[in-house]
Amino acid sequence: MACTLLNAASDHALLLRLDGTVLAANTSMAGLFNLTPGELAGERIYDFFPEAEAVRWAAAVRRGAETGEPLRFEETFFRGRDLEVRVHPVSSAENGTDRVAVFCRDVTAEKAAARERTRLASALEQTADAVILFDEKMRVEYINQSFEAMTGYSLREVRGKPASTFYVGQEQRGSLEMIAETLARGDAWTGKACNTCKNGSVICCQKSIAPIRGRGGCILGYVSVWRDVTAVETLERQLRQAQKMEAIGTLAGGIAHDLNNILSPIVLLADLGLCQLSEDDPLGRTFERILKATQRAGALVRQILGLSQRRETDQPVPFHISSILRECLKLLRPSLPSTIAITLETESAHDVVLADPAQVHQLAMNLCTNAAWAMRGPGGRLELRIAEREVVRDDPDFPEAAPGPYVLLRVRDSGQGIRPEHLEHIFDPFFTTRTDGSGTGLGLAVVRNVVRQLRGAVRVQSAPGQGACFEILLPRAEGPAAEPPAQTLEPGQSLRGTGRVLVVDDEPDILEACAMGLKTLGYEVVSCLRGEEALELFRADPQGFDAVLSDTTMPGLAGPDLVRELLKIEPHLPVVLTTGHSELVSREKAWRLGALEYLAKPFRMDELAALLRRLLGNRRRARPGED
Repeated sequence: MACTLLNAASDHALLLRLDGTVLAANTSMAGLFNLTPGELAGERIYDFFPEAEAVRWAAAVRRGAETGEPLRFEETFFRGRDLEVRVHPVSSAENGTDRVAVFCRDVTAEKAAARERTRLASALEQTADAVILFDEKMRVEYINQSFEAMTGYSLREVRGKPASTFYVGQEQRGSLEMIAETLARGDAWTGKACNTCKNGSVICCQKSIAPIRGRGGCILGYVSVWRDVTAVETLERQLRQAQKMEAIGTLAGGIAHDLNNILSPIVLLADLGLCQLSEDDPLGRTFERILKATQRAGALVRQILGLSQRRETDQPVPFHISSILRECLKLLRPSLPSTIAITLETESAHDVVLADPAQVHQLAMNLCTNAAWAMRGPGGRLELRIAEREVVRDDPDFPEAAPGPYVLLRVRDSGQGIRPEHLEHIFDPFFTTRTDGSGTGLGLAVVRNVVRQLRGAVRVQSAPGQGACFEILLPRAEGPAAEPPAQTLEPGQSLRGTGRVLVVDDEPDILEACAMGLKTLGYEVVSCLRGEEALELFRADPQGFDAVLSDTTMPGLAGPDLVRELLKIEPHLPVVLTTGHSELVSREKAWRLGALEYLAKPFRMDELAALLRRLLGNRRRARPGED
């Protein structure tokens, strides 16, 4: 009867006397010892175990009989099996507790599954990616430590919360709707989406969300893996911006070269015409307007060139920023309405920076004209302030600036302010909020580019109706500022001169304008459209020319190559290189080539005349055969 009952049990089962003698066993229990139930009956169970195991079994049987309470322990004696052993005292009316029933349940698979779950849970906790588990209704069931660190939320805070907890705002909710549509079709979703953290910051995540399926394909929940790619996105934006700036810089070179070549004859001829008129001639105002228009066009070209990553500027010099600002205000004050009050406050006498003054002048003019436009109509206050600023490592105001001493330029206006959606784009080339067609979208792009070239930093703070404040950091230079350059010509000095000048340019209009102007000023001019022609003429008569004025970029023999060949023949020949814009030469490169000077197009006739007078000393060299 006992064997029949034990065989009905799903576990391995034994009926023992208190001394360990087997009264009955079911088939599965006897099988653990490779015996039949009949062979196991009558044997002492302790004899089948090592001493330590036998002692443990005997103690469990004795303790169960004494307490009358069932007890439980684990047994690993049987190789490859984990058993959960339960000892139940069996009482009779006549003898009390004189037997125990032992049931052994095989928990090998359960323990293996538990170990696997523990291993997987440990892996989920230690993985660098954030993992979140949702139930079938997209409510949070579990998040790992990386998710907590990424978002700031703890499991206790978000357990049972909907997925929309992490998607704030219209754009993020739109992403969640797109994800929900994909999951509703039973598909997995992979892509990038933005999420809002507990502290309100927004992160960009590369994520995947997939259904968790049970038997029969039934969806039990969803698992999502997030990777924070905010920093990568920032780098990608910077790379795209750099590529955009490189493309614009390449385009700027071509535009500058062509525009400056177009402007050059206009400037030279207008200048020449103005010089030939009397002071009271009504045409003088017309020529002045032409020159003013060309100056504006030239300024626009310089702004476009400022977008290039390559510098085509003079050698930087140390100078006071305050002197540049005062010069800018002298130019701005007459053109601004009286309703705009302008103040300049200098808090440091050591506001010296090492830069190209023209670049910093352009930077200041762009900031001031933008501020003035923001205060159009009712007017307001334009406040300029110069101070010293010591930047520390990981400075919260200027994190991109290297530690060290800087000069701080602050330009603040009380205008209409900048909308939040525009703040991110105000430094982009060709982005403008001006609706009257007066803006080119280049001013602030040039400002940022100049600041970057000088290894400084820029910060803007603004809100609608509260004005704007631009803060520019430029590295402070040690030592005194350079003296201002001397005038090219003394006041009242004549522009006229003498000498034979060889002019070389592949643009016929520029060539003709230069020749006309120099002839008018008393020079003898020989013109050439090609460098090869000029070199041939010079070789035929090396002593027949007092100076050479050559363009830089020409088909065939370019300006730098022509300079080298000319100086091989006459090492002391005064050569001036001109260019609209070229990566082949700069002022420093021109000097290294042996050229004495460098002129950027469009140049004024008085610039050219003053330069030739200085180079030739207003004296024509004696040629062979002359006394």
